[in-house]
Amino acid sequence: YEWVRPQIGVPVHGEAAHLVAQGSLMSMSGIGQVAQVRDGDMLRLWPGPATIIDQLPFGRLYKDGFLIGTDQAMGIRDRRKLSFAGHVAVNVVLDDKYELAGDPDLVAIGVAEADASGETLEDLMLDAAIGAVDSIPRQRRKDLDLVQEAVRRAVRAAANEAWGKKPLVTVFVTR
Repeated sequence: YEWVRPQIGVPVHGEAAHLVAQGSLMSMSGIGQVAQVRDGDMLRLWPGPATIIDQLPFGRLYKDGFLIGTDQAMGIRDRRKLSFAGHVAVNVVLDDKYELAGDPDLVAIGVAEADASGETLEDLMLDAAIGAVDSIPRQRRKDLDLVQEAVRRAVRAAANEAWGKKPLVTVFVTR
C-alpha cells in the first residue's frame, strides 16, 4: 500500500473476518477511505467519496442443457432433493358430496419399497392420504387447496416416519 498509495481501499477476498482485517490493515497503512462492500454491492469510486449506489443480483449460474440460469430457475434444488428422497404423486378424486370417490392413486418414484418391518411405503402413504382426507370435515373439503396441502403433508410425514426421508409430493385433487 505504501508504494501505490491508493486513496480508496476495498477489501474483496475472504470471509467476513478476513475482510475486516484487510480493512484494518488498509486504514493502518494510511489509506484515507476504506469501503466495506458485500456481494452484489455496486460501489461508485469517483467523483467524491466511495459510495454504494446499487444492489445487483449475484451468485452461481449453472449451464443445464442449452440453458444458463440460477439453481432455482434451473430446478437444480428440486432435482437434488429428488435424487435424495424421490417423488410421490397422489391423485385424489372427491365426489359431489366431497367424499372420496375411491382410493387415491399413488405413484412413488425413487422411494424405498418397504419400511424396516416389511410394510410397503406405498401402502403407508396411501393410508396417510386417505386418513388426511377423512380427518377434514366435509364442509371444509370444499376448499380443494386445503385438501391438497393436508394430503401432501400427511404423505410426507408417513414417508418420513417409515423411511426417515421426506420425498417431494405432488397432489392432484379433482371433484
